[in-house]
Amino acid sequence: MTRTRSTRDLTVFGIILAVILFWMVDKISFQVRMDHAQGMSFDQISNRLFADIISRPFHFSLYRTDLLAATASVVVLGLIVLYNAGWRKERNGEEHGSASWGTMKDIRPFMEHKSVNNIQFTQSEGLSLDTHRTQRNLNAFIIGGSGTGKTRAFIMPNLRRALTSYAVTDPKGEIMRDYGMELASRGYQVRCLNLIDFAQSNHFNPMKYFNRQDPEVSILRLTENLINNTSGAAAKESSDSFWVSSERALLNALIAFVYFAEEQPSLPMVIDLVGRMGASEQDENKRFDVDLMFESAKHMVASFMQDPDRFDDEATRIIQGLEFAIKEYTPFTQGAGETKKSIIISLGNRLAPMQVGHVRAMLSDDDIDLGRLGREKTVLFLELSDTDRTFSFLASIFYQCLFEENIYIADHSPEGHVQVPIQCLLDEFANIGKIPDFEQRISTFRSRWISACIVMQSYSQGKAMYKEHWDTIVGNCDSILYLGSNDNTTNEWLSKRLGSGTIDVREDSQSYGMSGSSTKSWHKVKRELMTPDELALINSDECVYTLRGVRPFLSKKIDPATFIYETKQS
Repeated sequence: MTRTRSTRDLTVFGIILAVILFWMVDKISFQVRMDHAQGMSFDQISNRLFADIISRPFHFSLYRTDLLAATASVVVLGLIVLYNAGWRKERNGEEHGSASWGTMKDIRPFMEHKSVNNIQFTQSEGLSLDTHRTQRNLNAFIIGGSGTGKTRAFIMPNLRRALTSYAVTDPKGEIMRDYGMELASRGYQVRCLNLIDFAQSNHFNPMKYFNRQDPEVSILRLTENLINNTSGAAAKESSDSFWVSSERALLNALIAFVYFAEEQPSLPMVIDLVGRMGASEQDENKRFDVDLMFESAKHMVASFMQDPDRFDDEATRIIQGLEFAIKEYTPFTQGAGETKKSIIISLGNRLAPMQVGHVRAMLSDDDIDLGRLGREKTVLFLELSDTDRTFSFLASIFYQCLFEENIYIADHSPEGHVQVPIQCLLDEFANIGKIPDFEQRISTFRSRWISACIVMQSYSQGKAMYKEHWDTIVGNCDSILYLGSNDNTTNEWLSKRLGSGTIDVREDSQSYGMSGSSTKSWHKVKRELMTPDELALINSDECVYTLRGVRPFLSKKIDPATFIYETKQS
């Protein structure tokens, strides 16, 4: 029994008791008053107290004395109840917790009247896109082991409702194959970054999406992404080592140089610069091609400093960018020849996957247009291998650029948000790679009409990747959908999150012998709403859905065969 129900029942019982008491005292007062007027003795009056109640139960006295007596009795009863209630705080039925399953009444305020206008999480529970009305964000954490229906029972049904623009991680390419043409026929622009068959992919140039006002910040983020999601020399893997720090600074310098010096900058140009670098252990003063290029840039900066007024705004921007590149490159030049050679080799190892011919072609220009998502209904598929992580770093860069581009567009629009809401359906999130500052990004999506649905097989996958930031990421997901898992960490985490309730337990005891006896007693104990082992044994067609501030729901998974996909007519 919940606290609300218990309070309601006690209130109803109290009202009924007050009415009965008022009626009885009114009748008794009437009887005593009449008998006293007839001169009866005290004993006679006492014997006749209930005579009028028995003979005329439906008679009611409106005489002032009788009404005052009845009212006084109810007031006294109320004072007694208030006194006892104030004596100690009681939460009957909730002594050890109040967790219970939600009902349709609980979720109804958060859904649109027409179910086709909701993001659907279960067969019966969904969430309105109107975040201002619901005061809930659309970020979601979807968790389920292999074969539990993450794609079939969540991603595909919601994608086919076609309510927003979508960016969809598509392992093996099955979602685009099955529904790409359908979405195109419904007016969607369909694009695909294919990291399985690069020749079939749209082209994607990360350097096109650098922040126009502060490109240096975007350069630092791109470098951080590449460092976090690629491997350098095997002996130099520590993320805080001298070697990785040196690679980071050198990569910053090369990306900045290409971005500010080239008319159409791209990552393959950065890779080519690495190939033109060198270092000599015998002659540490020897200069190679890239050294000479930076020397030339230094002369340009020096010339600018002598007379900056003779340069226009565009030239000034380029010179300032090259100055940033030079500052990042300088620490590299101060190393010994052997040290510089090791840094170059390690950085070359990191960037080696982008030397593949079709990958270079894909990264050389851009026609995927990430900003289109927020302007018109568009679906971007990211086809990513679920067995090979060689190119997963490109998936991380893709989402980093997508977020930065559309956040920039939203922040520079009069409304403060994109024109078309964007949902990112991040299937196999653990295979995407670590997205820089994702814990900060996801906390700011709501006001910009952007949301992320993180889909993973276990809670521990995210913990391993984002470490101390993982709880922050999950905490910014107002919706959590559990489809089933055998992972102990996941089930223990969810069981704790669901909370505990209070149940009544009967204990039977029996003694034997000459004076044998048996007793039965009831007491209240704590009981998890679902224990970890119960979560592991959940039926294959059931799921658990939680929404912030609402009791959790044990419901049926979405059945694609009976699911309603049609959107409202415009």
